Amino acid sequence: MKTRTALTLVLSLAALGSAHAQTAGGILRAGMQADPVGLDPHVTQATSTRNQLENVYDTLVAFDASGKVVPSLATRWTTSKDGLTWTFTLRSGVKFHNGRTLEASDVVYSIGRIKDPATKSPRSGDFELVKSITAPNKSTVVMTLSKPFSPLLSKLAFSLNVIVPKEAAATLNTKPVGTGPFTFVEYVPQTRMVLKKNPNFWGKDAKGNKLPYLDGITFSYLPDPTARVTALRTGTVDWIEYVPSTDITALKGNAAVNVLGGPAANYRALFLNVAQKPLNDPRVRRAIAYAMNNQEIVDVALLGVGGLPSAGTVLPNGSYYGQPDPTYGKPNLDKARALLKDAGYGSGFTLELKVTSTYDFLRTPAEIIQAQLAPLGIKVNITALEWSVYLPDILKKNYMSTILGESGQGDPDDYLFTPFASDSGGNLTNFKDATIDTLLDQGRQTADPAARKAIYAKVQQRLVELSPMVFLYSSTQYEAAGKAVQGYEHFPNTSYVGLRTTWLKR
Repeated sequence: MKTRTALTLVLSLAALGSAHAQTAGGILRAGMQADPVGLDPHVTQATSTRNQLENVYDTLVAFDASGKVVPSLATRWTTSKDGLTWTFTLRSGVKFHNGRTLEASDVVYSIGRIKDPATKSPRSGDFELVKSITAPNKSTVVMTLSKPFSPLLSKLAFSLNVIVPKEAAATLNTKPVGTGPFTFVEYVPQTRMVLKKNPNFWGKDAKGNKLPYLDGITFSYLPDPTARVTALRTGTVDWIEYVPSTDITALKGNAAVNVLGGPAANYRALFLNVAQKPLNDPRVRRAIAYAMNNQEIVDVALLGVGGLPSAGTVLPNGSYYGQPDPTYGKPNLDKARALLKDAGYGSGFTLELKVTSTYDFLRTPAEIIQAQLAPLGIKVNITALEWSVYLPDILKKNYMSTILGESGQGDPDDYLFTPFASDSGGNLTNFKDATIDTLLDQGRQTADPAARKAIYAKVQQRLVELSPMVFLYSSTQYEAAGKAVQGYEHFPNTSYVGLRTTWLKR
């Protein structure tokens, strides 16, 4: 048997972060880029929802700031030798915000709800290999798999795959109910979301002090990046997300502000809807890739500080599983023209590019891409939409091309299976390839890291050849806060779980 266990609460997610002396209390005023897109965590895919609700809920296990899986609602887990049976022991004394004690049946219900086709969760595939999940008693959960599944803990740690009470499920989209450090008070669209301290939260810091320190959080929506930075400088808010590239250097030089962040665990790409002509032809898609100058996109659109040029892999910078291609993102227009001519589009074509006006790092590269494709005769028409309008369109695959990405995960399967497997709910490009499907399935069933690396290297090489996406860059992500904000820890996986250990020093 393989066993992983928490020796003390220090190993729990809630114990991560600062353990220095602090003055508990205060309501953090947080300036956010976008409203949540739905409040039901099992149904939404939006990062904006995840970041505002991940401190209302808890997952069975969780990621720490280094990306390691650590205990959360489960303090201990074991796996059978054949990798098919996983047994989790739940933390005792955990209460939902409605006052009821967490039981193993809640975990059974929650994972089952995500799996249920009727829920229409975009992450139903995360648990498709979970053949059964049972609760032999109130503190034990047993998951039986149909095949070995190496990424299981990573899927359970994803901060929208949360545990909810069955009796509240029907109203989660209007009143979230979890076990997390903050309880939901209200959401006023385009104005604010209010959370207050959960006095019954199970988490403690390394010294045994109860978490959270804050009395509450008020998220206000400031989609304009200049307005968000101005609000921080003038003291209207205490903390902001997504510091725009134009202000990073200046804010780092501001003695009244702390800037936290760096390279994030994500990728950004030009998504190509392969169901639409001429993007159904891999030669056309590869030609587009050959025209891209990723360094120019980072230097011009992101001012050199907002990202790292992609080297042909979706995996984060420095990932053990990454398979960089040193020639990727460096334009070769002769090869591009030859491919287009061979595909019958030597004179070019029109490419509709739909982007969001809400996130500057997903909008500003559009005009650079437009200019880079022009020498091939490809005319790029850009349409920009507000996030709450844009995202539903993309999820319905109502687009020809777009700039989007994946972020916040901890296993190569999240970056490769979710967007590229033929039957994945997260496959937004309509891409299907039997060879990649076979390799991805092998990667899921292989436990040995070296063997997984060899499998995922083949996947990444084939993705470059077939180009359902053109990989552009990985973002850097920065938060900024006034000096009164103490104890906040930046997570490279773009999580704001660091707010659990934050306090205001007035």
